[in-house]
Amino acid sequence: MKNSRNAGRKASLTADQVRALKLRWEAGESVSSLAKECGISRQALYKHLREDGYTPVRIEYCVDGELSTVIEADFRRERIHIINYAAQLSKRAFGFDETPDWDDFLQFLEHECLRKAGAAENGVRFLSENGKCFLLPDVEGEFDGISLQVHATDGTDVPVFHFSKEDMLLYRSDTDGYQLKGLTPDRRYFVKAQAIMAGIKLRDWAVEIIAAGLCRQFAIPYVEQRHCRFVYGREMLDAVYSPNFELDGYTFISFESLLERNRRVTKDDAFIRMDAVSKLKWCAGQLAEIAGLEYDRTEKYMLDLAVLDCLVGNVDRHTRNFGLFYDNDKGRYEVPLVFDSGMGLFEHDHFRDRYKDFDEAMRNVYVSPYGEDPFEMLQLLDQEFHLKNVYPGIEAPDYRDVLTTPFALEYEKRMRETWQKFD
Repeated sequence: MKNSRNAGRKASLTADQVRALKLRWEAGESVSSLAKECGISRQALYKHLREDGYTPVRIEYCVDGELSTVIEADFRRERIHIINYAAQLSKRAFGFDETPDWDDFLQFLEHECLRKAGAAENGVRFLSENGKCFLLPDVEGEFDGISLQVHATDGTDVPVFHFSKEDMLLYRSDTDGYQLKGLTPDRRYFVKAQAIMAGIKLRDWAVEIIAAGLCRQFAIPYVEQRHCRFVYGREMLDAVYSPNFELDGYTFISFESLLERNRRVTKDDAFIRMDAVSKLKWCAGQLAEIAGLEYDRTEKYMLDLAVLDCLVGNVDRHTRNFGLFYDNDKGRYEVPLVFDSGMGLFEHDHFRDRYKDFDEAMRNVYVSPYGEDPFEMLQLLDQEFHLKNVYPGIEAPDYRDVLTTPFALEYEKRMRETWQKFD
């Protein structure tokens, strides 16, 4: 039957139009912009390109179950185009970089997808270690032959970060020691190398990982810490890396700085004479008053810090590594995440291997800024707050199997026994 009304579905694009679009696509224009110009969907344009021998891939990068970045990847021409949906930079696939190149994309695949989850079937949704998920639909083997050796490695699965002088954030001098810290060139990660005291490389990086595991177990908000290598010049050190919270608009302001701004101090006789619980509540009260926050929130933050520091025997909770976050986007203070917990489990003391027994080693372990023995401090906290009610379901702390030194294992054993005695 003749179609006198020219009815039926028309071809959306002619062959000449497809060839013209192909050339523009090869020149770097995105599938999304071309599809919008032609008044068709991306899927329809994908179909035309596939028919013409092209196989673009759409990758949906999700964080916390929400779409954060769409990546349109041309594996044959090694080009990508991205569309960001997340406002927070740390949730975007490429952070602050709006125009990533192919090498950036391969690094994204290696870090977020293949290295953590492993290559798998097409169209499968993966969940990575940090809770981020992604979907790779209809890849059809295009990963074959692609080199994913983006990060230098030393034969392990631990990522290696190389730093130049421009990347360094802090070269901290301390009593006969130092610690290197830096931001990765893409600003996505803060990397802290192991401390070196009296020429001895400490394993504080391992304590950071153990502390992060305890925070996760106790539902304490924290900055995730992962093992890596820190390369600066000719030196390679063990280290931990964590997300750069400043990408989300947060600035950390230390307790010491907050007090100085408000002409208050912790070094007067009144503070020094307080007992440990009174000091904790005083600090919580100062944070609540300065920031305009509810006291219950700041008290819980101070309690979380004290409990964690007891659990790992952290001696380095000074007034410059706790405080508040300032949300620059909203113009207000927030209770911060817990971080910087590595000087524990005897990794604060370069004499740790010279002590005769555990009790002698414990003479140098105390909880700052309270000056208390951690086991006694934990009991004081339980008497005041009833810790098993604050942290329900925790019958005993479960320590990750990272440190195997005798004193550290003994400390973990005794701390579990102490916690189990609480009602």
